[in-house]
Amino acid sequence: MELRNASAAPVGRIPLLYMRVFVFLLMLAALIFNLITFQQRVDRERRLLKQQLRYAQQELGRARDELKDQLRGPQPDRLRSFWEADLEGSNLDGMTLASNSNAFQRASFRKCNLEGTTLEGGGASFQSARFDGAKLVRARLNGGAASFQGASFVGADLTAATLSGEGGSFQVATFEEAILIGAKLSGNFQSVNISGAKFEAADLSAIDRDHLASCYFKDPPTYDARTKFPPGFDPDGHSWRRVE
Repeated sequence: MELRNASAAPVGRIPLLYMRVFVFLLMLAALIFNLITFQQRVDRERRLLKQQLRYAQQELGRARDELKDQLRGPQPDRLRSFWEADLEGSNLDGMTLASNSNAFQRASFRKCNLEGTTLEGGGASFQSARFDGAKLVRARLNGGAASFQGASFVGADLTAATLSGEGGSFQVATFEEAILIGAKLSGNFQSVNISGAKFEAADLSAIDRDHLASCYFKDPPTYDARTKFPPGFDPDGHSWRRVE
């Protein structure tokens, strides 16, 4: 007479049950991972869209201000050094231009060769100055309090350049599409346009992290492993793009 345990499961069924549970947990983990990845991608796209909207708003205001400047025409001021000076296209390679006053306000250095040049001014110097398309490789630009406010460096080559200002400097300036590889920057960078700027190997550690976070762009600025940021600033969290 053969006795069997009625409560015992068939030997072959237990491994099959474990396999089904394992497959279910694996599918569940994959689903959770995909959901997290999808949410992260949505968050990145949302942050980028907010940046692009802010870019459009800020640049609209900048365009209005530039139109007002054009309509008012030149206003000579002999009490200020290089006030509204038009140096566009000049070759100032290796020269030094310095003043203790609020010099170079509204000056135009568009498409100038300023490689290795030193430009120094006092408080409020370089306000609304234009360096669009200029070559500023290894140049040194130094200003006092409130210097470089509203200055424009669109498309400028600032490779290995040094730009420094004191309190209130560089506010609402623009570095759109500028090359700042290996550059060293210091000052107040609140609401600066850094759309498409290249910051590989740049030293940004002297900039307040909140000021850097307030910068805006349409196309993400780029950085690499050599870029130095202020403590606590997360470039990825602010939609910057890392390049190798």
